[in-house]
Amino acid sequence: MTSTTSDTSSSSGSLNAGQLLSDLKSTTQAVQNKDWLSAGLGGASTAVDLLSASSDPLAALTSAGFGMITELIRFLEEPMKQLQGDSSSVSSHSQGLSDTGSQVSSVANDYRQSTGPETSSWSGPAASGYQDTSSQHADGVDAVGTASTALASAVSGAGEVVGKAQAEVGGLISEAVGQIIPLMTQAVAAAPATFGASIAAAIPQAVTIATQYGGQIAQKLGVLLSDSKNLLQLITSVTKGLQAVTQLMSALSEGSSQSDGSSADSSSSQSSATSTGTGTSQSSSYQNGTNQSSSYPAGTDQSSSYSDGTNPDGTSSSDLGTTPYQTTDPGATKAVSPA
Repeated sequence: MTSTTSDTSSSSGSLNAGQLLSDLKSTTQAVQNKDWLSAGLGGASTAVDLLSASSDPLAALTSAGFGMITELIRFLEEPMKQLQGDSSSVSSHSQGLSDTGSQVSSVANDYRQSTGPETSSWSGPAASGYQDTSSQHADGVDAVGTASTALASAVSGAGEVVGKAQAEVGGLISEAVGQIIPLMTQAVAAAPATFGASIAAAIPQAVTIATQYGGQIAQKLGVLLSDSKNLLQLITSVTKGLQAVTQLMSALSEGSSQSDGSSADSSSSQSSATSTGTGTSQSSSYQNGTNQSSSYPAGTDQSSSYSDGTNPDGTSSSDLGTTPYQTTDPGATKAVSPA
């Protein structure tokens, strides 16, 4: 059994989506190939439908007229009850995960095919950064689909193995019953001659046979438990890889957002610097106390105030309907109409 994702996901900060995708594909292959199975339950696949099998291997013993022996060896059928399950639920859950994995992987492939040709002619650092990020996003989405496929295979594989264990346990019980029936038949036949002593002697022998087969059943269950632990390790590896992919994709998205924000701030700063560098803000004070700012060419400093309608040179401008400005230049006094 191989498991790589769990070993590498702990250092996901130094990984990229391509590496995580490769690890998840390897783990998925291990699940699908049933590398987690031991020799005890390996071999040909068994239909998941066996999980719902409700046959009673001890029924043959009761039908043969040895119901009292059935009650003594009832412990043999307890593992059968523990292994029974809902095959339709297992199959539908596995199929749902498989369909989801296929759809997500298809989306990743479509995205990869669309971004590749469209950016192939781009050049420069920005182009390289975009191509790398889009490639990692595509691999990340593909990794999510691969993880879903792995879980689907794990569910179906576990169902098949439990179904096979159930079939093998049922086979062992049937073998035990097959030995007990002839034993009890001979004992009953000899009962008249032995005054029932033969039956009394056969009952412990029947229980001994059942106990021996119970030991074999316990071994099968032990193998099933061991295989289940192996499969659980692979499932844990898949979930850790999925977490690493999720964290990496979140980091990529945050990095893209920060990059877009920095570009916008830079453009805003440049625009502000351009607008403030072209002129000097000037203020004008009105008689009613309100202010007005105006812009003059760089290097020009002018300020003016409203008077009572009379210019500094003694002329009146009220007949013009305008309010003159007074320059602060000591060398010249001039009425300016803000037409």
